[in-house]
Amino acid sequence: MLRISGALTERSVIFKSNIKELKESVEHLKEKRKEFQHLNEKQIYNGYDELYAMGHHWGMHIDTNLCTGCGTCTIACMAENNVPVVGKHEVKRHHEMAWLRIDRYFYGDVDNPNTVYQPMLCQHCDNAPCENVCPVNATNHSSEGLNQMIYNRCIGTRYCANNCPYKVRRFNWLDYTKADIFYENEPGLQEGNKFSTIGNEDTLFGNDPLTRMVLNPDVTVRSRGVIEKCSFCVQRIQAGKLTSKVEGRKLKDEDVATACQSACPTNAIVFGDMNDKDNILNKVKNSPLTFIALEETNVRSSVSYSMKVNNRNEKFDV
Repeated sequence: MLRISGALTERSVIFKSNIKELKESVEHLKEKRKEFQHLNEKQIYNGYDELYAMGHHWGMHIDTNLCTGCGTCTIACMAENNVPVVGKHEVKRHHEMAWLRIDRYFYGDVDNPNTVYQPMLCQHCDNAPCENVCPVNATNHSSEGLNQMIYNRCIGTRYCANNCPYKVRRFNWLDYTKADIFYENEPGLQEGNKFSTIGNEDTLFGNDPLTRMVLNPDVTVRSRGVIEKCSFCVQRIQAGKLTSKVEGRKLKDEDVATACQSACPTNAIVFGDMNDKDNILNKVKNSPLTFIALEETNVRSSVSYSMKVNNRNEKFDV
């Protein structure tokens, strides 16, 4: 339940329970999900279940019982995908760039509340509301269920960010990586009567060769004025495909691991192919504790979460 502009609005953002009330909470979750799915069946636009049933359909599950809110996944995502660190001044202006954030929710006693940490990233919706509002089709859906971005097609209308119910799309307000300053990117290129010099005070920090070596060469560096977001580490998916092709075998879930999944110290994140019914991902997704954030909006998210269950004894609360 979220408080928005002074009004209480029912939204299926998180579900929580105590171990003593687990049976009742599971039944409540089951009833709510059944209600959401009934509403979603009334849509006027047919889905593409048959299309995504073929080949790969990538998905993710996050266990909120294992997540400690450490933020390691956020840092790993930024390092892997060349996400700029914008500084606290830009964050205060709501110009944050992190593709993955940790949402915190509190419930229970005000003085001694329980906490739920929920990593929130692009949900790669099969019925994505961001795709049908883009005037230049810069964001689109792949046959493997990935919500893709074509950066050199984006014109920065930000309609997709406005239409995203999860608010996980980021707009490049500034030239954080100095990729748009052409003369600075060409050592020795004449600029009036000056030459751009590399390695001294005349060189912008983002254009120093040592600084540029920090960037991941497998991921493009975005320019100013475009929307960017989580890609499910598509470069790692492609690398896994190439590895399995060279070895002459079928692609397995072990071949692909997103940056956030690899870095998570508690193994709270599971990534894999939802069409592989025997893998770990489908086993955890079929758990009675599993739910989808904002399932009632019928965006058909590819990311699911586990209900938060605590074993707290209120008798010991001071």
